Amino acid sequence: MTSVIVIDDNEDIVYSMSELLEIYGINVVGKGYNGLECVELYDKLHPDAVLLDLMMPKYDGLYALKELRKIDPKSVVLIVTGGASPSMSDGVDALEPNKIIFKPVDVNTLVETILEETHTTMPFKIQYSFKDDPNSYTCVMTHDQYKNFKDLPVLQESKILKNDENNLEAYKQEMQKALILAAENDLTHIQKLSQQV
Repeated sequence: MTSVIVIDDNEDIVYSMSELLEIYGINVVGKGYNGLECVELYDKLHPDAVLLDLMMPKYDGLYALKELRKIDPKSVVLIVTGGASPSMSDGVDALEPNKIIFKPVDVNTLVETILEETHTTMPFKIQYSFKDDPNSYTCVMTHDQYKNFKDLPVLQESKILKNDENNLEAYKQEMQKALILAAENDLTHIQKLSQQV
C-alpha cells in the first residue's frame, strides 16, 4: 500500500484529505501542520510521498522541501497549495518538487498523481463507462494498466474508486489481454471482467 504524510497548517484540510486518501487506498502514515513537523515525520516514517502545503506559519513548505532534499534527494514531494509569492515560487522551482497541485484538489487527480509519482504497481478498483453504452462498469487493474486504459478512444469516463490488494496475478494477466483487445475495439473481454454498477 502506498504511504504518504499530509502536511498543511489547516487542520480541516489535513483531516479531510487524509480521510479521502484512505478511502482510495492510500495509507496516510503521518499528519503535520508545519514544515518542521514534515521533516520530523519524513525522517521517522520514510513515506512513499509527501503532500506538502507551501504557506504555513513558522516553518513553511519551502523550509520542509529544502530539508527533505537534504535527507533524500529522490523523495517524492507533491506541493499542494493555494498559491505562493513569486519569491517563494522561485525557491520551490529550484528544489524541483515532483508536482505542484493547486487547491481545491480533485481527489481522483491527486490519487492518480500519487500513484504515478511513486511508481505504484498495486491494483485498484476503477469505475468507467464506454461511449454509446448507458451502463457503468467497475474492474480492478494496476496503475500502468489504468494509464493505458483511460486513453482508449472508446472510453466515455473513468475514475479510481479504491485500492484492492486482494487482486490475483491471474486477474492482472486477464485484464492485460482485455486491454489489448479493447485497444482494437473489442470490448467483450473487458466487459466480462467488469461488474456492471
